[in-house]
Amino acid sequence: MSAVTAFACLVLATSGCGHAETAAGPARSPESSPQNTTTPVQSPATAAPALPDARDALCRPAKTGSLRARLQGAIETEIDWSAPQTPQCLGGPRPTGAGVRLLYKGSVEGQPLLLVIGAALTGKRGTFRNVPANVTIVREGAGEFYATQGDDKCALDEVRLEPETGVPGRYRLSGRGYCTQPARAMSGEPGVVLVSRFDVTALIDNPEER
Repeated sequence: MSAVTAFACLVLATSGCGHAETAAGPARSPESSPQNTTTPVQSPATAAPALPDARDALCRPAKTGSLRARLQGAIETEIDWSAPQTPQCLGGPRPTGAGVRLLYKGSVEGQPLLLVIGAALTGKRGTFRNVPANVTIVREGAGEFYATQGDDKCALDEVRLEPETGVPGRYRLSGRGYCTQPARAMSGEPGVVLVSRFDVTALIDNPEER
């Protein structure tokens, strides 16, 4: 699987294409309650988006960012990717426009791994809690593709979003999250990957604000 193809798959999976969004709401952490300290977060739209051009899914470099996560199942690893040791990607709006998409790429045991977190975050500033999310994982070269398929299996139990000083349309995001159900193999073969916890920081671009 080429890098372009893998990223295109990621875009489709995190945008909600090919599955219905659930109405039950996000998974909830035992330690957190579903409250916002600013604006309430709304669920993403259920309409399937138009298919994006694969080139739009490529990583755009960012000067800062990090992902720390625990993966269990078909992929067993502790991820610790941060700039400058691991090149980072700019985040951006989901293809549906309903929330943000965080894109991370690194390697596990010498094999490229791509991980995307889609979050139904509609606010542009402040601290939010219990934000519905989904996770997509691609093990490039092995043809392995896993997705949680919906925003009801993972959540960011706290996320902070602030404008980047001097750069219109750019934001700094930091947060922590978890999944209560695993991402399942999309090839029809058995296999799951549970992202039991993750901590993220990222720069996010919103071109519409420029």
